[in-house]
Order: sequence, then structure tokens, then C-alpha cells
Amino acid sequence: MGANRRARPDDGPQHGVLPAGILTDEDIVAYARHHDLIVPFDPEDAKYASYELHASANAQILIYHGEVTAHAPLPPVNGELIIAPGATVRIDTIESIRLPDNVMANIIGLGQLYACGVTVANTYVDPGSRGPIYLALTNLGRRTVRIPVGEPIGRAQFHLLGRAVRTAHPGPVFRRSIQLRVNGEDSAQTDSRPVPLIDASAATQLAARQESLDHRLTVVKLALYAMAGAWLGLLWAIAPTSGNTMLRFINGDGVPDILKLILGLTVPTLITLCFRDVRNSLTQVSRRRGT
Repeated sequence: MGANRRARPDDGPQHGVLPAGILTDEDIVAYARHHDLIVPFDPEDAKYASYELHASANAQILIYHGEVTAHAPLPPVNGELIIAPGATVRIDTIESIRLPDNVMANIIGLGQLYACGVTVANTYVDPGSRGPIYLALTNLGRRTVRIPVGEPIGRAQFHLLGRAVRTAHPGPVFRRSIQLRVNGEDSAQTDSRPVPLIDASAATQLAARQESLDHRLTVVKLALYAMAGAWLGLLWAIAPTSGNTMLRFINGDGVPDILKLILGLTVPTLITLCFRDVRNSLTQVSRRRGT
């Protein structure tokens, strides 16, 4: 264990840092400058009392080989990591962690992921640990979840200890590797249904096809909007009287007061929703063509 990794309680920044406790955003910035706490480091990601972690393109999906669990590479599709319903994906963060011997960390998933039916699992990071961090995400919902590479997926909360630990973590080379057994055909099962097999390549191909289908549906929707606008324009050019009558009706001329109120509430809302939908559809099409 090198001296450059050991941090005594009396070295490093002292101003505003308690002898022991959770590091605030200012404490995280100060420690990162002295100890390379996180690499790469962006002070803007130090928020409140934690540091925001972002998804990298390196991900693995949980698969089953007989009675043994394993992980297969899960490459991004159009810059997004695809998590199918029921799938568990291990996502490495862009950031690597470099903890002194008197600092430990807890990795916590973002609340927005839980709100989308995705659970996030991780454990604490031991003092002296150096290397990448990963979070295990399981999609409990019924629809596929897409996580763009570079988006935040978790936070690291750092705990300053009262003194350096006696034995620091030796590093990623000595990280334990555990293979868990699952129920097989010759094992005692409480459920007669077979254990589902998750094929990483098939899941990736399915996600790519679904992405292509979504793109085509968006293009068709834009075409329908264009056809509707062209139809209204032709109607006005060919029969201006009918067009003006339609405008007067929308304006509420010659209709009961209650209908005027309904038109006044619904028409602006529908126009706003249509314009917003067109804008979002154009953004999706341009983003896909850009990739």
C-alpha cells in the first residue's frame, strides 16, 4: 500500500471539514483536489452531500448458463443502453473512484430510476478502493427502458472516518468473483415453470428493431400532420367561405355561451399539444439522423 494512497486524519484540507462524518459538496471538491477522489472530476457534479455518477458505454447483462449465472456484453444501441423487462444489467460509471484509507463511500441509485420501475443495487466502497464503479439495474416494469450513455444513474456519498483503517482495500485485482447457482432441471423447484434464459444478442436485436419501428412511426405521424395542414390550406384556397365559417365557429360566433367556454378551453389546448408533439417528433427524427 503506497504512501500516496494513505491519508491521515490530520493531512489534506482542514478548513470546514469535520474530523469524521459525511462530506458536503464543498468537502468533496476539496478532497478531490488533494486526493484524486474521483476521476474524471467535475465540480458541478458535487451536489448537496454527494457526487453524481454517469452511465458509461460499458455494460453487461445477466445471463444463465445452466445452473450458473454469468454476464455478457451489452453494447449501446444508438447511444442508449437497452434494459428489457425482467433483465438485470450491470453498468459501469464513467467515473473511477480513488479513496484514501480514511474515506469510504456509499453508492445510491437516482430516484428517477425507481420511479420508472427500475431498481438500482450497489454496496459500499471500502477505504483504499481504486477503480471503476458499477451499478446493477433491474427493470421490474413491463416496458423496455433506455438509458442514454452519459446520463446520471447514481450518486456517491462519502464518509470521512475518524482515522485510517488498519487494512485498506487492495484494489480491483483482488475483487471477489462469485458465481451463484440457480435452479436447474434436476434441482428442487417450487415453481414448475422453467427458468427464463436471457439472450443478450437477441435482446439487442429486438431493441434495435423496436427503435427502428419507433422512428418509422414518428415519420408517419409527421407526414399525417403535414397532410392535415395541406388539406386545410387547400380547403381555404378552394372554398374560402367554408374556411371562414370554420374560423367563426372556432371563435365562438353564433354559438351558445357554454359552447364558447368549451371551445375557448379546448381549442388552445389542442393547438398547443399538436405543436409540442410536432416539435418533439422533429427532434427525435433529427437526433436519429445525427447518430
